[in-house]
Formats: sequence, structure tokens, C-alpha cells
Amino acid sequence: MYAFGEEGNMIINQTDYKLCLLDTNALTSFIQNPIKWIEYLKSCFPVKNIVVCYSIFSVCELWYRQEIFEKYFDIFSWYPSLVLDGHESILKKEVFNYANSQLIDPILISPLGIKEDGCSQKELLIKLFTNKEFIERTHYWKKQESLVLNSIIGMKKNYKPKNGSYSKKEIEFFNYVVSLEQIGLRAKEFAKSKLKNKEVINVNKFPSVKMTAYMVFYKFYPDNRNPENSDVFDFIITSICPYIDCIITEGNVCNIINKIKRNHKLLNGIQAFSLKDIVKEINSM
Repeated sequence: MYAFGEEGNMIINQTDYKLCLLDTNALTSFIQNPIKWIEYLKSCFPVKNIVVCYSIFSVCELWYRQEIFEKYFDIFSWYPSLVLDGHESILKKEVFNYANSQLIDPILISPLGIKEDGCSQKELLIKLFTNKEFIERTHYWKKQESLVLNSIIGMKKNYKPKNGSYSKKEIEFFNYVVSLEQIGLRAKEFAKSKLKNKEVINVNKFPSVKMTAYMVFYKFYPDNRNPENSDVFDFIITSICPYIDCIITEGNVCNIINKIKRNHKLLNGIQAFSLKDIVKEINSM
């Protein structure tokens, strides 16, 4: 049984645990070398009392690498971990909690919490992530990559800095407009009700949406970088960042998270760690 404290930490048996998100590459590295990863996280990782977490979309990505996918079941049928919300399920929670200030629980599934008489933990996990609905959703999101990418490219062309480089005010304006647009597109009934009542939507109550908008901006706008399909899942996975304590991810994403933390009123409590640096430390153990 778990609960959340005032700072958002998970409390299990009266002990505070921090949510540590492994992106898909970090999760893959963990699965390929679990003993050393577990030893490192227990004895050397700077953040203590963590729970290993990963996005449901990382599990989707692993499906396309069946050798890694099969090892996932071997490890996480006994090693404690948490599957976190994707961008749509966390948005639904933000909409539901819009009128109050309750802390939002970002946990989607606890693999070791699934129980069914007559089935082992591994059998239950395999059943959960190999059923028809999961596979169909996995294929659906893979197909959506190009559509999402095209929308990103469209935004990229339509927003230029006034004086050669973007001011903080221009970045905040971009975030506000994109966040508002995303809420309107992805939470239509909610947005319609606010429009009908002539209420202004408070985008600050949608941290996951703001996070995605900041990620899009810092990925492409300052350095004029061209989008790639792999960027789409970066946006989806990092949308949960306002609800976690630390993340292990690729260097570029790590740098962007630190920029958001430094320049904007979001992600104040998060710590970002480079996967490359972590793997280097693990290999030197």
C-alpha cells in the first residue's frame, strides 16, 4: 500500500521513496545488465530510496525489440518497479483534478501488485503486455509518429524570434499558446465547457502539457534542429516529468530538462542524470 506525502514523494511502510524515471534507452540498458544496475542504484546513485519507474510507452517501444522485451518479463516479474502514465492518461487526471489542489498520482501500474490465483507474476505480466489491446495500441502509436512529427515541423516554421534569439517572454508565450492549443485538441469536452461558461483555462494546472510544449521548443527552436521520429516518444515519455523526482535519460533531453528547471517555474524538484555518465560509472564498478 502506498501514499503520497506533501512533497509528492511515495510513502511505503512509512518510508519516503522517490520516483526515478528511466527513459527507454536507460530501461534497455537496465534490462541488458540488471545485476550491475541494481547494485549501482542501491549503493552509488546520488538519490537514495528510489523506485525504478518507466513510461508505458517505453514498454511499447520494447515490443519492437523482442529479445529485450522477453528479458523485461524475466526481470520485472520479481524486481520492484512502477509503470507511469503516458501523456493521455496523465492529462485525464489533470482534467479530473482541475477544480482542486490534490496531488496527482502518476502511477499507472505496479507490476508486482497484479494478482491472480493460479498465475505466476511473470505469467501475469506477460498477459498484461502481450494482449490484443496492448499490441494494437503499440502499433497505433508507432504509426502516429509521422503525424506528430509533421505537426511539430508546422509549429517550427510559424514561430520566429523578433531579435535573432528568443527572449524568455517569447518562450513563455510560445508555451502558453501551444499548451492552450493542446488542451483544446486533447481535452475537447473540458475545453468546450470552459468556453461555454466564458472561463479562462489555467494552463498551470496542466504541468504535463506545459512540459511537452517546453520540450518541443528547446528541442528545435534555439538551434534550428530538424525533428526525427525518435523525438516523438521523448515528448510523450517526458510529459510525466513534473510528477517525478529524478530521471535518467539521453544527454540532449537531460540538458533540456535542466534548462526548463533553470529558466521556468516548472520541474523545481527534479534531478536529471545523463545515461552516458551513469553507464560509464556502472562499467567502472
